This record gives sequence, structure tokens and C-alpha cells, in this order.
Amino acid sequence: MIRTFAAITLLVLMVSCEINNPEENLTGEGAGTIRLEYQGLEWAEGGFMPSFSLVNDSTETIQYYGYGETYPLYSAEALADTGWTNLMWGWCGTGAEFYSLEPSSSIQFLGMLPSYSCTWRLILHITDLDSVTSRIIRSENIIYTIPTN
Repeated sequence: MIRTFAAITLLVLMVSCEINNPEENLTGEGAGTIRLEYQGLEWAEGGFMPSFSLVNDSTETIQYYGYGETYPLYSAEALADTGWTNLMWGWCGTGAEFYSLEPSSSIQFLGMLPSYSCTWRLILHITDLDSVTSRIIRSENIIYTIPTN
């Protein structure tokens, strides 16, 4: 079963190699920012996992889609010779819903590390409360090197 999952994951990675242009954190004059902050590695579930904060320093409430308040649906990109390429997108929408993040607040959540050494970043889609405007925010670039024994 693990080999089947790995083969499907590899196939998905091979098929989804589109180039994405970077976007900045959302900022507005006097409105603050909405950003993803990388907090470093945290020991959880028997291994190290990257920890992130979604920070809303703006004056507006935002929404994000997820399985719980601290389980947002996210994706990731890796830097390749040709630019940024999709690293992973493994979410199913079943059971997911919108969660609100009030102004001047944040949530912390754990992600998954890439399976190989690379420069990567996390991506999160957020919307306004009316769900009409959807935006993408990205974390800073993270350099990850698989430890050697």
C-alpha cells in the first residue's frame, strides 16, 4: 500500500509541474498584513514537522478552508531550475469548511516536509467573508536539507 501511495504521489508530482509566479504577502495602506510565518521545525507525531502561523494583522476578518481551525488546506512549491513548481497538493475537500480569522489574531499549524532536499514554500488560499475574492499567500522561502546519518 505504501508503494502504491508513493507511486501515485510521484505520478502526481510529474504531471503537475506548472510554473507559478511569486506573490507578496497581502498588504494595504494602513490595513496591516495577512501573512504566513515559518516558525521552524517542531517534534510531533514521531518526527520533525514544519510549524507555521497564519497571521492576520489587517483590519478585516478573513476565511481559509480546512478540516479544523488549526488544520488549513495548503499546498507547497519547490524551486526548480525553471522556477517554482508544485510540490504537493494532497487534500480532499470532504469534511472541510471555511474558518474565520479575526483581525489582530493568528493560528499556528503544522505542515509536511518535502521528501527531498530543496528550497520550498507553503501556499494558502484565503478569502474575504463574502467568499467573492480569493487570494494566495506564500510563506518565505525555506531551505530544507534531508539529514544524513
